[in-house]
Amino acid sequence: MKMLKRFMGQYMILGLFVFFLVFSIITGFIFQIRKVNEYKGQIAQINNQIENTKEEISKLEKLSKDNDLESVARNELGMIKSNEIIYVDSSERDN
Repeated sequence: MKMLKRFMGQYMILGLFVFFLVFSIITGFIFQIRKVNEYKGQIAQINNQIENTKEEISKLEKLSKDNDLESVARNELGMIKSNEIIYVDSSERDN
């Protein structure tokens, strides 16, 4: 009986240490699971942004192929090349 009382304090300390160790491991796993889920959400959001950006790029590429940049600059902006001479019809100016 004296032996049991003698080691009872050590068993209690050992039990508290094991409890603290298990509690720390469990809370660490829970924290890591929350972080993983948060990162998965961020990854999904970034993937959506990437897809949207790819769609915008493909639309812009299609526009640049359909409407040649030079023709847009000439017709809509009235630009000319440096070595070109422009003749303006005076009958069009009067109207």
